[in-house]
Formats: sequence, structure tokens, C-alpha cells
Amino acid sequence: MDGSHSRHLGFGVVARAADAASGLAGLGAELEALGYDEAWANDGRHRSGMTTLAAMAAGSRSIALGVGVAPLDERTPRDIVDELHRVALPPERVMLGVGSGGSRSLQLVRAGVASLRAMLPDVRICVSALGPRMCRLGGEVADVVLLNWATPGRIAWARDRIAEGARLRGRSMPRVACYVRVAVGPDADERLAAEVARYRRRPRSYGRLFAEQHPDEIPGVAAQTSDAVAALLAPYRDALDSCIVRALPVGDAPEDWLAVARAATLRA
Repeated sequence: MDGSHSRHLGFGVVARAADAASGLAGLGAELEALGYDEAWANDGRHRSGMTTLAAMAAGSRSIALGVGVAPLDERTPRDIVDELHRVALPPERVMLGVGSGGSRSLQLVRAGVASLRAMLPDVRICVSALGPRMCRLGGEVADVVLLNWATPGRIAWARDRIAEGARLRGRSMPRVACYVRVAVGPDADERLAAEVARYRRRPRSYGRLFAEQHPDEIPGVAAQTSDAVAALLAPYRDALDSCIVRALPVGDAPEDWLAVARAATLRA
């Protein structure tokens, strides 16, 4: 890494259970055709980001494949590597994200990243970070630091902490990415607000994250019409190396996800 990164546009979906992941087959190729650089899927109990990405990648050629993220308090590095080999994602296209999960343990993440680097030398490692200590750790050890539920102001704050960690280790600044929720349609505000409320009920780290940001500014984009998305998304794209459109679609069919993907690529 040289510390200077071109800007990328990503698209994130909710991971599926293994028997349902095929419903997104070929989505990566369609995203690639729309100009997206990255496709992302989360991970967690009974849902596999890697299996979902393998289905999405069918027919695609170059789009990067991001797991965002596998919780290290639920899955060991060996388990993660075994699944990556099993689903046969091309390693040169993978961005393998990990996080502390419910543990909030810096040491768990530090040790997990070291193990994964030893086993997967050709795979880019991404660290999920919300607070200042994890941001600094991401700067120390990650190729990509993945933020979540951050306004442009919070992204700038996080970049400073990530840069501190990178300087501490004498390494270049990693790429900074963030999930940016995007809802489109007459009820877009309600869908975004409902997703915020759902996260507020999660472990206290998310409650603190929202409290530390401007109370009148909800992170994300709620647009009444498709042609309004690009202008609302622009401050996030300007603040990030990788802006990941995390769709809040009206339904769960592939076409519903693609409708948001198309809106985010329209010119302002």
C-alpha cells in the first residue's frame, strides 16, 4: 500500500443461509456492469458471507468480493480459512473482513488478523471498527478498515485515528471503507429510521456510536426518488476510499436490490 487510494464504489447485501444464497446468483456480474468495484456480504450465525459472495460472483470477472465481517468470537481463523477454500473464491479478489463481535476484544482481532495473514498471504484483510481503539488497531494491522453507521464527519474522525495507528507501526494508511445505508422510495425515511432503531437495540457499542454523532444527522441516505440518491451519497463518496452502498430495498428479490444499485450510480 502506498497510502493513496483511488475511490471505489461497493454494494452490500444481507448474507443468506447456504441453501438460499443461490437466489443472488449472478448479481455480481450485474453490479460489475453498472460500474461497481466491490460486492460485499456480511457474516454471522446461520448466514455465510462467503457462500453468498460465491453465488453473487457467478459470471463476474473482476469485481472485488468483500466479507464484512466474520465475528472472531464466533468463528476461529481456521474455520474462516476452511470455508474460504471450500467455496473457492478467487483469493486475489477477496477482502476478508473480521471483527471482534460481541467480545469487543482488541487482542482477539490482533491475533486473528495475524493468523489469517499467515494462512492467507494473498488475501486482503479488513478490520471492522467503531470506536477509537479499534480504529487505531485497524490502522496498525489492516489492509482495509470497515466503518459502519458513520456520518461524513465521523468518517473524518475515524480516519484520524486510523492514521495514528498506521504511523505507530510505520506503515501506509489502509483503505477506509464504510457501509452507507441507502433507501429509495416514498417510505425511504421510515425504512432508514427502522434500521437505525434495530441497531440501537444491539450491544451498547452501537448506542454509543449513534450518541457520539450529531443527534439531528442520521447516517445514511433516504431518497424519495432515484435521481436524488447521487447528490445525497456524494459527501460519503468524497470522504471514503470505498463507499459501500448498503441497500435497504423495498423487498428481498434481486430486482429490489438492483433498483437501489442503479439509483446509486445515476449522475447527480
